[in-house]
Amino acid sequence: MAFTWAPRGSRWAAASAVALALWASAAPTLVYPAYAAEWHLTTAVTTTVFAAYPVALIGTLLLLGGFAETVGSRNAILAGLGFLGLGALTFLLAPNLALLLTGRALMGVGVGLSLGPATSVIASAGRDGVRDRTGAITAGASSVGIITALLVGGATVQFGPSPLHSAYGVLLAGVVVAVLAVWFLPGSLSGGARTTAGRWRPRRLAVPQRRMPFLAGTFGVSAAYALGAIFLGVGAQFARDTVRSDDAFVNGVVLAISAAAIGVVALLAGRLRAATALRLGALAAVAGQALMITAGATHSMPFLVLYSLVGGAGYSLLFSGGITLVTQSAPAEHRAATTSSAYLVAYLVQAVVALGVGALGTAVDLQSALVAGSATVVALTLAALLAVRSRASAPDVVPALPVSSLPTSHDNLMEASSSR
Repeated sequence: MAFTWAPRGSRWAAASAVALALWASAAPTLVYPAYAAEWHLTTAVTTTVFAAYPVALIGTLLLLGGFAETVGSRNAILAGLGFLGLGALTFLLAPNLALLLTGRALMGVGVGLSLGPATSVIASAGRDGVRDRTGAITAGASSVGIITALLVGGATVQFGPSPLHSAYGVLLAGVVVAVLAVWFLPGSLSGGARTTAGRWRPRRLAVPQRRMPFLAGTFGVSAAYALGAIFLGVGAQFARDTVRSDDAFVNGVVLAISAAAIGVVALLAGRLRAATALRLGALAAVAGQALMITAGATHSMPFLVLYSLVGGAGYSLLFSGGITLVTQSAPAEHRAATTSSAYLVAYLVQAVVALGVGALGTAVDLQSALVAGSATVVALTLAALLAVRSRASAPDVVPALPVSSLPTSHDNLMEASSSR
C-alpha cells in the first residue's frame, strides 16, 4: 500500500505549499531596487512587474477556480508548484524586462492553482471539536515563506555572485521540497472536494449562500493583501530611497521582522474567534500604516522597524480572521472553490493597489503614494468591520431552501453553512 500522510502530516504538507507560494510572491522584493538601478527602471515599471503576478493569478482563478473539484486538490497543488518552478527558472535566466514579466505571470498561475486547494486541505485535515486553526496555520506558513524570501533575497543581492538572479536558484530548490511533501497527500484529504465526472470546463467561482461571513472574510484578506502590495511591491525601495538605507541585507532583515510578526501573531490568532482577530487586525493595520508614513517623513529606521512589527501583526490578524471566516462559510465539497473566490478578490485589490502606488510614486513621490495606499487599506478594514457587525446581528438560523428553489447551475448549488 502506497505511503500517504496522516491528517496531521497532510496539514503540514499543504502548509509547505502555502509557504512556497508566498516565498515565490515575495522572491523579487529585495531585487526590485537592483533591477531599477541596473536597468534604469522607474517605480511604475517595477510595480508593474509585481502586479503581473496578481493579474495572472486573477485570470487563473477566473478560468480554473473549480479546477481542484475536478482533479482533486493534490493534483491542483502539484500543477501549481510546477508553474512556480517554471517562474523561478524564468527569473533565474531573465536578461530583460520581458522575461521578468513572464516569470511573474507564471508565478501568478502557480499560486492561483495551488493556494486555494492548499488552504482547503489545511481546513479539512483539522480535528472535529477543536477550534478551527486554518487561518493561523495558513498565516504562519505565509510568514515562513515571506521571511525566507526576504532573507534569501537580501543576502543574495548584497553578497551573492549574481544579485539579479541568485535568489531564484534557492527558490527552485524550495519548489522541489514542496513537491515531495505534497506528493504524499491522500485523496481522501483533497480539501473536501469530490471530483466531478467528465472533463474539466471553466466554471464560475463559488459564493456561499450565507454571504456576510464570506464578505467579512474576503474584505479582511483583501485588506491584508493591500498591505502586502505596499510591503512587497515598494518596501525595499522605500527603505532605500525614503528611509535612506542602502544595505540590501539590512533592509531584508527589517522587512523580515514584519513577516516574523505575522508568524508569531498567527499562533496567538489561532486562539481567537475569527471576528475578534479581524477587529484587532484592523486596528493594528491602521496603526502600522501611520508608522510607515512617519518613517518616510522623518527618514527614521526605528519607525520603519516599528512599522514592520505592527504592520505584520495587522496583516496576520486580518488574514487569519478573514480566511477562517471564508473557509467556514462554505460546505466542505465547495470549500476549495469558495476559498479561491476570496483569493481572487484579494489579489485583484493587490494588483490595483500595486499599480496605483507605482504610478503615483513615479508621477509625484513615493511618500505621497504610500499615503494613498494607506487610505485604501483603511477603507478595506472599515468594510470588513461593517460586514462583521452585520454578520453578528444576523439570525443564527438560516431557513433551508428546497433544492428546486436553488439555482440550477452546479456552480451555485451552495448549501447553507454555519460560520461559527
